[in-house]
Amino acid sequence: MRLSFISAFDTESFQLDIVGFLAILGEGSLEPIAQVATLSYLIYLPRLIPAPQTFLKTQRPEKLETTSNAKVVGVHSGNASEDIHHVAHALHRGDKLAANTVQCVRVDEDENLPRPSIKRYGPLAILAVLGFAMSATLFALSLYYHDGMALLATLSLSLLSTNTGIANKWQPTPNDPKPDKHSPPGDVVIKYPQGAFIIVKCSERTARYLYFNPSERCIYSIRSTPVYRGLSLISTLLLMAGVISLANSTIYLQTAFAGSYMGINIAYWIGAALPPANHWDLSRLKLTHVELRGGIPPRGATEKIKDQPQTYTEALWKTIAVTGTKDWLLSTGWAPKTEAWAEWLREAEDAAQAEPMQSSWRGGQEVWKIRNWDSRQMLSTILRTKTETFRNGKVEV
Repeated sequence: MRLSFISAFDTESFQLDIVGFLAILGEGSLEPIAQVATLSYLIYLPRLIPAPQTFLKTQRPEKLETTSNAKVVGVHSGNASEDIHHVAHALHRGDKLAANTVQCVRVDEDENLPRPSIKRYGPLAILAVLGFAMSATLFALSLYYHDGMALLATLSLSLLSTNTGIANKWQPTPNDPKPDKHSPPGDVVIKYPQGAFIIVKCSERTARYLYFNPSERCIYSIRSTPVYRGLSLISTLLLMAGVISLANSTIYLQTAFAGSYMGINIAYWIGAALPPANHWDLSRLKLTHVELRGGIPPRGATEKIKDQPQTYTEALWKTIAVTGTKDWLLSTGWAPKTEAWAEWLREAEDAAQAEPMQSSWRGGQEVWKIRNWDSRQMLSTILRTKTETFRNGKVEV
């Protein structure tokens, strides 16, 4: 059996028609940052982008993507949210915390600075300018090599990004909550799936803006759905025209397009891998970490003393000790709803209130000191008592 190979790498033998498919690859690199990118006016810039079909959906998102695996509850306000808003997630990144840890922070707002928005000169701006530079280079090469089909491909694929930008450009809903002057403190607790907690000390106004108000709903520049779908149809036709034109261009320009799309895909992959905070201007929000000490079993207890809670029970105890109450926990479902756990929660609250948290400063660092209490041993004792009562057939009144 004889296999057929190309005879030489020249314009007659070597073909690269498949390069058109590179124009639609890379959706995984673009999708994580696509919605944030459409906040910037650079979305109108004609440029190369990977996987433009990411923007060609029949329905646009109604709000900025939230993180559904984190829950938020107000310590004193009673507010609750089943997910954490995008900006708050970018600010905290609690999903990176170790399991069963407790982090304490203060969040203050600088009223002289604008609300959080996309960075004007951030990574997404760099990606937009890079794509524009690639389009300009391909445009110049098409003229240099007198390649009309490559010129059509460059114009179609570049104007495609402008058209999708027009269709998807949006601004967040104006949000300036004005809570009653008698509102309770806005402190919140955020819980992540790995059992980690973030305790946030902030004003009620800040809490409503960051955690509880639907402040990240999208107001699109093109509000009409039929007009949006018409623009999406035009974008689809531009994509088809670009791919067909690219397949009929010369090998020189096909090679240039291949290199450009590989480069832009790498750049977008790096951009998508960056922490969300890198894409946002969060200068208005001042985040200060507070060192938490104590909360471990007293010396001489059977449990080994460690600085960080090793179990969910210890993390829960530290959170109750810092907030000074268990009330915020009762409606969340974050603790089992059994008689034993209910008694443990009462014991934890009593222990926290018997010796309230102390605040101090050491070396310019704010430190919160909570009492040492053997939370695991207390739970074990209660569970043993309840189990023995059940086995003995005793009924408590």
